[in-house]
Amino acid sequence: MVTLAPPAPTVAQARVAAVVHAPARESLIARAIAAYDGGLRVLVLPVSIPFVAEIAAEIADRADDLTVGISDVVDLEHVSIALAAGASFALLTGLDEELEKNAEGRGLTVISAVSTPSELLLARKRQSGLIAVYPVGYMGGSSYFGRLARIHPNAPLAAVGNIGPDDAPAYLEAGAQVVIVDHGLFPADDDPASSEVIGLRAGALVEVCGEIIPRPSRP
Repeated sequence: MVTLAPPAPTVAQARVAAVVHAPARESLIARAIAAYDGGLRVLVLPVSIPFVAEIAAEIADRADDLTVGISDVVDLEHVSIALAAGASFALLTGLDEELEKNAEGRGLTVISAVSTPSELLLARKRQSGLIAVYPVGYMGGSSYFGRLARIHPNAPLAAVGNIGPDDAPAYLEAGAQVVIVDHGLFPADDDPASSEVIGLRAGALVEVCGEIIPRPSRP
């Protein structure tokens, strides 16, 4: 009897995701797989990584239930890179209607980013999908995020920017639908033990975030 793998989650379904960092291409792929083995099912690669389209496609091919996205998307060339990578989503650094329409018109899910209440209001008028609050770790952290979430209790929000594993639960408790960790998960140095360390850290992160009960939205 063949056991089918569960489908890859959307980033909005994941609760927690991670931006993958590594000093070289080979270690980047190995680190991504280690994070997957630890339980993370949504991984993000910065568009600035050399040959990121090839790397993202190779990582995504390793497992049917793994979702890969491209971050730091700021122009149409980056959208093309994300599409060439077979990415499931593109994470923008701000609000850009031209980029949003171009990417969505080509079948790519877009997560636009906001920093202020007025930007969030504009984003909500323009779209119904997930919206990133970025770079929230530099802007007051989970307390600032929680304030935006209280103003817009039904908005599907992602917490992004200067967030480590220890910070992630606080953002979920503050109302984030998903939190994207971008530091602290991957060791600074590349050594043979890195994969084991990453797997343990990823497993602990997934476990603690999975125990947090989502805050109910208000009607």
